[in-house]
Amino acid sequence: MGKSDSLKFAANRATLSGPKSKQHRIRQTARHFVDVLRQANMGVEKWTKVTNRHFQSVADTMRADGVGDGRIAEVFTAARHVCRAYENDNISNSNATFGVRRGSIANATSRAVAPEAFQESLASMRNDASFRHAGRAAVQIELMYELGLRREESAKLDLPNDWDRENHSLLVQYGTKGGRPRTLHGLSRQQEAALERAGEYVSPSDRKGLHNLMPEGMGDEWLHRLDYAARKHGLAGKNAGGTLHGLRHERFHQMYLNHAGFEPPNQHESAQAFQEAAQATAGDEWPRLDNEARDAIEEAAGHSPGRRDISNAYLGSSY
Repeated sequence: MGKSDSLKFAANRATLSGPKSKQHRIRQTARHFVDVLRQANMGVEKWTKVTNRHFQSVADTMRADGVGDGRIAEVFTAARHVCRAYENDNISNSNATFGVRRGSIANATSRAVAPEAFQESLASMRNDASFRHAGRAAVQIELMYELGLRREESAKLDLPNDWDRENHSLLVQYGTKGGRPRTLHGLSRQQEAALERAGEYVSPSDRKGLHNLMPEGMGDEWLHRLDYAARKHGLAGKNAGGTLHGLRHERFHQMYLNHAGFEPPNQHESAQAFQEAAQATAGDEWPRLDNEARDAIEEAAGHSPGRRDISNAYLGSSY
């Protein structure tokens, strides 16, 4: 039996108020807070020792995994309950302290990384002689930008087995959210050029016959090195104005613009302003183009077409 986690054990024993069903949800969500802390290599063992620094680390890690502010706020609420149960009142009550702003995503502000900023950071990373894995990090971050991959998906691509060069498609099946595989079809020359560059860094996996883009033997620790490279070169962190997941946002922004021919809603001040601009560009065809672009983006993101809650998170709502 593995060693139990003292924070999880304490969360289960904390004295909470309210209905048992609410207490159960708080404990369950607080345990997830602990899981993310451990993912971020935070070893704090007592709720009395949890600080704003730990909350910030959880926020940064969850964002890097593509989690929205609503879910982060929910996890923070549960963690604060447990902190208070152990008389730790030192955690900021404002989620804005950690850059978390919960609210409607009906017309969310775009989180896409600006293409110019991305290219500048990528060039800096490629030329970084002080970090031995800079080249490896650069090709994976380029794949996130060009293909809309999550960071774990880009690290665990099996290019020898899953890139179909003849049919210009890529199977994404490892590190996916919920374990759901998906295939990206109709890869462009630019996307395949990025895959070609990544091919230099293919490593054998610890599973026979499989490969990935992580340094051999490093495992998921590599994801933290990838975060380090992103922070070092201005693609993530408190002052970056974005996160690694913003690369995925920019990919879907470009997909929408290329298909619809007009900017998505979150590039406008309001849904009404978006509709007026779309009408001016495409006339009465704009709702059809909007729906087609959203279906394609939802599928590329690893969900079923028609999941407007997903495309709203990337594009804002059209209505």
